[in-house]
Amino acid sequence: MVCPAVKALALTVGLRIFYSLVAALQAPFLFLNPDLISVNALTQHVMQRGEHPVRYALLGVWERFDTLWYIHIASHGYNITQSAVFYPLYPALIRVFSFITHGDLLSALLVMTVATFFFFWGALRLFELKASPRMAFRAVLLWGLFPGAFVFFAGYPDSLLLAFTLWSLYFATRGHWGTAGVLGLVAGLTKAFGCLTLVPILYFGWRKRDWRALPAALLTMAGTGAFQWWLEWHHYPSTTQIYQDFWLTVTSAPWFTVSEAVWQLAHGQDALLALNFGALAAVLAAGYLARVPLEYRLYSAAAFCLIASKDSIPVFQSSVRYALVLFAAFPAMARRLEETFNLVTVLLPLVALNLFLLRVYLEWGLVV
Repeated sequence: MVCPAVKALALTVGLRIFYSLVAALQAPFLFLNPDLISVNALTQHVMQRGEHPVRYALLGVWERFDTLWYIHIASHGYNITQSAVFYPLYPALIRVFSFITHGDLLSALLVMTVATFFFFWGALRLFELKASPRMAFRAVLLWGLFPGAFVFFAGYPDSLLLAFTLWSLYFATRGHWGTAGVLGLVAGLTKAFGCLTLVPILYFGWRKRDWRALPAALLTMAGTGAFQWWLEWHHYPSTTQIYQDFWLTVTSAPWFTVSEAVWQLAHGQDALLALNFGALAAVLAAGYLARVPLEYRLYSAAAFCLIASKDSIPVFQSSVRYALVLFAAFPAMARRLEETFNLVTVLLPLVALNLFLLRVYLEWGLVV
């Protein structure tokens, strides 16, 4: 039997090559509208396709949107107020890896590729506690090819977040509360989603009647709390104020944001909203298609509420990417596919949509 680490390594290398090859082959044919690019921040010094065609095909195609912010923070720190919404662990790792690669963009992609290996490995170990190895692998394969999953190999911290989160839940399941709490803390230094490991850890503690889960759960809040304290100590505005002033986002009750999205869909033809909200709703609903552990659903429900608490312009912006955090969907879909559908039949349209979104993203047309 092939061990989970070997499966995770094979899947990581295979998908790294796949996404890099697809992006590189498309690079010469991308429609790069200078007006569209220029409305984004930090694009003054992005790599130019005409000047470095080969380097652009291999690296420059991934120099997009939030990646620019993380690289900027890695090089210059939080010297721009609006950068304070980006959590510090990923840019810190970019800075460390840059001593090896001598390039921040290459460092960013390398960090994410390594993180994706640990994410896939953690997912396999966690899922195999409640499902067969075959079912667990199908779930992770679906996850790695799902629409928007190319971000796991772009310069985004999602793989890093999921790696810490899934390993935290794995150790909590095994009763290793200290390790689970520390991993949750580090997840909270990666993105705001990280502190949500609190929810399943508390559930595990209640189910096991083990009081040690409580300090572990509280520890998961320390990473996010420490970053917010650091911002306040350095006299930054509150994160809520920064989002409102610079990112056209306010905090709202989740049901208000959902109702706003439904109203807009009912009264207009907003393709971007339909894509973002549709992806989020579909992945959330998919978590209830088949029997999966309750802790997966609790985490997904908490993550959905956090996503929906941000009322942005446009509403539910970037939710194609955020939907990938609702991980209860993937073992649920894998189980349902085994019962009623052929995996290849379902994967083909999902991969086609994923590659279409990748093309739009590479042309600066899809903010993820």
